[in-house]
Amino acid sequence: MPLKTNEPYQGYRAPRGHGEALISPSLTQVAEQIAENQTTQAQHPLASLRHQARKQLIAAAFQYTSQYRDVSDLKKQSDRIVMSGHQPALFHPGVWFKNFALSKIAAEQDAAAVNLVIDNDVAVGSSIRVPVLETASGRASYESIDFDDAGGGVPFEQMELRDHARFDSFSKRVTDAITPLVETPCISHLWMHAQVAKQRTNNLGTIFAEARHSLETHCNLQTLEVPLSHVCETRTFLKFVLHLLGDLTRFHQCYNDSVAHYRTAHGIRSSSHPVPDLRTRDEWLEAPLWIYGEEDPQRRPAWVKCSGGQLMISDGDSRERTIHRTDQAGSAEELAAALGPNFKIRPRALVTTMYARTILSDLFLHGIGGGKYDQLGDRISRSFFASEPPHYVVISATALLPSAQKSTAATNVKQLTRSIRDTIYQPEKFASEFDLPGDLLEQKRLLLREIPRKGQRKQWHRQMELINQELSGGLVDRRSILEHELTQVRARAASHRIIANREHPFCLFDLNYLQTTFESMLSGTTH
Repeated sequence: MPLKTNEPYQGYRAPRGHGEALISPSLTQVAEQIAENQTTQAQHPLASLRHQARKQLIAAAFQYTSQYRDVSDLKKQSDRIVMSGHQPALFHPGVWFKNFALSKIAAEQDAAAVNLVIDNDVAVGSSIRVPVLETASGRASYESIDFDDAGGGVPFEQMELRDHARFDSFSKRVTDAITPLVETPCISHLWMHAQVAKQRTNNLGTIFAEARHSLETHCNLQTLEVPLSHVCETRTFLKFVLHLLGDLTRFHQCYNDSVAHYRTAHGIRSSSHPVPDLRTRDEWLEAPLWIYGEEDPQRRPAWVKCSGGQLMISDGDSRERTIHRTDQAGSAEELAAALGPNFKIRPRALVTTMYARTILSDLFLHGIGGGKYDQLGDRISRSFFASEPPHYVVISATALLPSAQKSTAATNVKQLTRSIRDTIYQPEKFASEFDLPGDLLEQKRLLLREIPRKGQRKQWHRQMELINQELSGGLVDRRSILEHELTQVRARAASHRIIANREHPFCLFDLNYLQTTFESMLSGTTH
């Protein structure tokens, strides 16, 4: 199969209306994609890693998931693995929709379903924005409600809970705030699971992921989960990393050339988008990896130098490890021994999905962001491995709060704005309602009948302005009423924009409402 080196980049857009889903390509093509992927992956240069990697993945996922939910009904062995992944945050329903699709696809394709908890991404803050409705005025605004006093800025796997009292009261504070809009938000149900998870761990990312995954049992989702940090401890992952590092000079060129092509194709001038180039410092090459640890949780780029048959890996600061480059298995064992609580190696996003799609799974489900940027990952993969990357599916959805589907405020703003403009520039439209001077109305009709040629309209325009000013003077009261209405409608429209935001956290919604919406989208009964 020839490599698709000049394949155009595809754009993805989030669905706008409630109950609309993006599934590209469609679910009817999934079986064909899996079959094609299995053929492609069997020809990949690292195909020998797949059997052991998948075995380790399923074992790790079963071991991890069994700590907090029953796994007896989940697949322990399968020739097919379908995967997805996301950060362990309180994300919006469009992201959660992927998990429902993952479970459905796995069931229909007789595959094991594994959701990868991306706990090496940096947590942003420790609060959520909740839309609140002022009962008296009906106006909406945002209220920030925190679950801890941590400020984020470190990977999820390093984010420890500090304020237990604040965490414990989070559900009630959120429920009190959202109740005027949602009578039974699922935050209360979610937080019961979070409290159980908190008895086992103090890590916020783990608590959120376990609570959400436990909640999914009530929706009959049949999926396994495992944190990326656990996958990174497997020998097959370390062998994959060593394969990249062993030819890092060529990987650098493939990576940076692909990024340059992506920027040119999209007209991007920024040197940091979609990702920064990999850098060089003397004999050190930057690798697409992060290094951090318990004592210093800030992510730093990994730097690698090959010298005298050795592979040196550093964070560019105080941490460095040396691997003797012998056979692949021996190097992986040595790298595993070099890792520890204060020296963790984690992949960046493009390498994460490169490993998950090429080695671990038969089909990967992306969100819009992942699907967009993994087109860059595909170009890197084609160039470096000289092999066609596997297909993936891009999935997202829009589910709005029930009250967001009823407002006509935006339409009314346009109508009122137009009416106010008409009182100034087309006052004759109101002649049937108001006693406007007939002679002025007739003069305007005559002027409109006899419009001068271009370049000879200065006097004509002046006459028209004077007539409009006279006529609109009789509509001052009407204009004042319309402007007052517009102020009120604009306030309602602003409130509607807040309520109709598609990115409200899923925990603000009624669980049955969301589940019904998701199932309808997956069955194709809504569009």
